Amino acid sequence: MTSLRGVTIKEGRIGTNVAGDNREFGLICNGVAVAGKALLSTTYKLLRPSDAEAIGIDEAYDTTNKVRVYRHITEFYRRAGEGRALHIRLVPQTVKPAEKIADAKALIIDAEGRISDLGVAYNPVAPYTDTLVDGINADVRAAIQPLQNLAVWADEHDMPLHVSLEGRAMGTDLSTVIDLRALKVGEATLEATKVTLIAGQDWTYADTLDDLGKKFADVGTFLGVIASQAWNRNPAEVATQNLTDATRNIWVVGGLSSHKKYSEVFDNLETLNAKGYVFPIRYQGLSGYWWNDGHVCAPIVLDNLGNINQHTIYYSHTMDEAKRALRLVYLPEVKKPVQLEKGKLPATIVGYFDAIGDQRFNQLAGSNLISEGKTYTDADSDLLIEKTLKIRFAVVPTGCVNEIIGTINLKNQA
Repeated sequence: MTSLRGVTIKEGRIGTNVAGDNREFGLICNGVAVAGKALLSTTYKLLRPSDAEAIGIDEAYDTTNKVRVYRHITEFYRRAGEGRALHIRLVPQTVKPAEKIADAKALIIDAEGRISDLGVAYNPVAPYTDTLVDGINADVRAAIQPLQNLAVWADEHDMPLHVSLEGRAMGTDLSTVIDLRALKVGEATLEATKVTLIAGQDWTYADTLDDLGKKFADVGTFLGVIASQAWNRNPAEVATQNLTDATRNIWVVGGLSSHKKYSEVFDNLETLNAKGYVFPIRYQGLSGYWWNDGHVCAPIVLDNLGNINQHTIYYSHTMDEAKRALRLVYLPEVKKPVQLEKGKLPATIVGYFDAIGDQRFNQLAGSNLISEGKTYTDADSDLLIEKTLKIRFAVVPTGCVNEIIGTINLKNQA
């Protein structure tokens, strides 16, 4: 039995649109309804902070309800700029991150599958105790696999996306913090390639909040950085992604969601980076803070066929956006008649289908979004009984300079 999806492109096992960037973004937060305005479990599309204010979500909303909804929205637009579509949905404060899946699915569907990145923020209501498991908040830890499953569901419905999770309340004993690139579910390794855990905060802002607020993480800032740049770029890009706005006193002191300043945790940052956490860092000689990298909760895999897994957020985006782009150019071919020779695809038809994919890859490469891509149409595809055209795609992402290592010597002449 054939599917009604038309074109199905699955990710190989490990062993945007040329006219412009049409990505949209999502944010699901714990919050409180506003009488006659913002309702719970209802999706709202924003284009600027004033759209949030129009439904009763403003700075006073955050202060009164002891939440960080407006904070995440304003940080998103501070980095992304006005005009970016941000779909938001409020859920009760008693709902834990792992329990937001139904609302997240509704948000994704309401946005007609256009969301490329979903932020999941956590605003628990007092009294609440941050119970730690593996050195991170237990409720956050429990959400990683369900959110990976959510991303798989979205992909299976042709709405691929990446999830950025607020990693509130990291433990102060960083030696106990679990390696996010070696998570386990029973005996198996959890490869949450579609989940990034944000464990950093604007320490100065957090210090103005109540005890629960002091342990928040700035997922809105991270989501805004992602929205501000092309999908294949590293959110830690030094040339363009300085988080600090000293004039407005934003991100002048960075720290972790343990509410420890950067200077207090400096000696542990290399270890946290290796374990896949996203947090703010500084560079000697430069003023400001940057995200350290675009990690995901998965190991780094390179198999013997040269396939690599989506071990960074920009590789995740490359896979998602390549699939979206290919699906759109192949959909017009669905249900069309195809001439066969002895039940197989002739070379001219194979070349025709290869050219469709290769042209799209060339467009993406021409826009510096991928390095290259190649299409391989299976001439033995059964278009008589199965009626399924089988095509294999290979895409090479753009590389990234994460570190420069050089040598220097004193010489009597150059």
